Amino acid sequence: MQVLNIFFLLTTFILSLFSAAQAVDFDARDSRVDLPILMVPNNAVTPHMSADKNGHIYVTWSDNKGGSPSIYTNTFFPGRGWLPDSIPITTGYPRPQGSEIGNAISPQVCSDNSGHVYVVWVDDRAVKAKTGKRDIYLRYSKDYGLTWYHDFIDERIDSDNPAIGDSINPQITCNEDGNVYVVWQDDRNNAGIYEVYFRSLQIRFAKPADYIQYYQYPEVKLNTGVTAGRYNAIYSMISTDRNGHVYVVWEDKRNVPEEDIYPGIYFNVSKDHGSTWLQTATRIDSAPIGFYDSRLPVISSDSNGYVYAAWTDNAGRPTRGDEFAGDGTLDVYFNRSVDYGVTWDKEDKRIDTPAQRVDVRHAAIGSNDKGVVCIVWSSNFDDSSSGNKDHFNIYFNHSENRGSTFLDSKSNIRLDTGVQPEKTSALAPLVQVDNIGNVYAVWVDKRESTYDIFFNFSIEKGQKDTWQDSDIRLDYPNPPGDSINHRMTIDNTGNVYVVWQDDRSALAEGDYNNIYFISGFLDIERLLISGQRVGEACFIATAVYGNPFDPRVKLLREFRDRHLMSNRFGKWFVSLYYRFSPPAADFISENSYLKAPLRIALLPVVGIAALAMHTTNIQKVMLILLILCVLTTAWAFWQRLH
Repeated sequence: MQVLNIFFLLTTFILSLFSAAQAVDFDARDSRVDLPILMVPNNAVTPHMSADKNGHIYVTWSDNKGGSPSIYTNTFFPGRGWLPDSIPITTGYPRPQGSEIGNAISPQVCSDNSGHVYVVWVDDRAVKAKTGKRDIYLRYSKDYGLTWYHDFIDERIDSDNPAIGDSINPQITCNEDGNVYVVWQDDRNNAGIYEVYFRSLQIRFAKPADYIQYYQYPEVKLNTGVTAGRYNAIYSMISTDRNGHVYVVWEDKRNVPEEDIYPGIYFNVSKDHGSTWLQTATRIDSAPIGFYDSRLPVISSDSNGYVYAAWTDNAGRPTRGDEFAGDGTLDVYFNRSVDYGVTWDKEDKRIDTPAQRVDVRHAAIGSNDKGVVCIVWSSNFDDSSSGNKDHFNIYFNHSENRGSTFLDSKSNIRLDTGVQPEKTSALAPLVQVDNIGNVYAVWVDKRESTYDIFFNFSIEKGQKDTWQDSDIRLDYPNPPGDSINHRMTIDNTGNVYVVWQDDRSALAEGDYNNIYFISGFLDIERLLISGQRVGEACFIATAVYGNPFDPRVKLLREFRDRHLMSNRFGKWFVSLYYRFSPPAADFISENSYLKAPLRIALLPVVGIAALAMHTTNIQKVMLILLILCVLTTAWAFWQRLH
């Protein structure tokens, strides 16, 4: 078949292919976000970030520059940069008269494309006033983070119903219609037993005044199906399709053997903005019964009803064969729903390579609307023959058919490519994938004396051999410092943004951190010709046919994916084509008289591509033999005439 691929390759030297850039162009160096820079050192920590499609970037963090930790925000405006003064958004009210302002920590931010920004956080004002425990508060902006509402007061999200509870670890998501969804953990039913609670609201942006309309009174418990206050349900994560479906996954310790209920990864779903939920939460892992540990689930969803979850557990799946048996170490598992979370695949999937004694940490997941699902994690080889078990590397696996199968399970792809295996401690990876098929990964790495931020990317859905040969360090090295608590967000035009906390400050020794940020751009647009869209760009064929969605252009793109990108020679040709075809496409686009003759010239190329896509291997062989026979007969006839 390699011969057949080479044959078709040689006949398609002017194929139209998706455009791709060769590098992400990052800022020259990172920039400080917790502005202004003060002479008195501050401790700015736990940043979180959101961005819109118009280039606005919102960062929030907890900062003690005013005394007690408060929540601050800053906004990046296209063409202007960051605001010179970050904005404190916590008012400290309501609180009892004479009591202290609470410590505000663990902020989370979400935004839409109309300048609406929402921030939630944990606040202990009730603890200081001796009237309660930690609670969840919210404020919002409707002018890109410049001013915050409601005036002079914070909106409390949780309640003390049926009893005072300690509310922690909020997560937030939102949509374009003012809907805000918040999930957190709360021990109101039994002190020390944390459960998953949720509340959703819609902010009605109206004149003369906005108002908040809640979808439920009070908030609702999501770890349904067991008695409240008996079992821990922790590490909840949230996702939405922005059309009313809300998905929440968590780690659950419930254990009722007489009812066939056991610990694991559990899930709940709402299809009406959080108004109603499943009466019994769904267990989505298929670990065997026993004493094992399932940890830290993550979740992603698309707009087509697909929901994806990943987690780590040490149970093994011995019924699938010896290589899947548990060995006491954590492995990465995955499951999916294809119907908006109503049902899940019967069996979960092992994502890291089986039959290897490894210890896994920090799985993360990302997906797009075109069926690409990407999972990253940090892993070591935990045996005496493979080096230091405290040395972790970053690994990757992906699916291109909405999680039905994963392509890198036999041999996972290592992403921390700038260092030898087992020579670093690379941890806490994050992954994002856009609708173009670009995949971005970022993590913290201690290959030098401090933790630093490293990055890698693929322009081909994360496929093997499409990642960079050497990863990229993002934080500035001088002065050195530990860079941690990183966050990443992207858009669908090639922009990637990373933020983190960093203790590099040379102003003072001690527990002081600042917030740093860097942006990068996968420069696809510079390769486009007039009239094309990012992600649909083709070069010569689009210029000839005038439309990137022309059936002939789509056929040639499919030919590339199936027959060129599947072998070394085809990938070499693709790389060469990316480099030299844009000028020719520009010339054709500017000289319309060339289009008609070139369409005729492309007919045999399109024909060959169609035959390659719609014939079997045997039919291809027969076609080649037929062509050879015709050519031989024509040559013999010509020889006889002369």
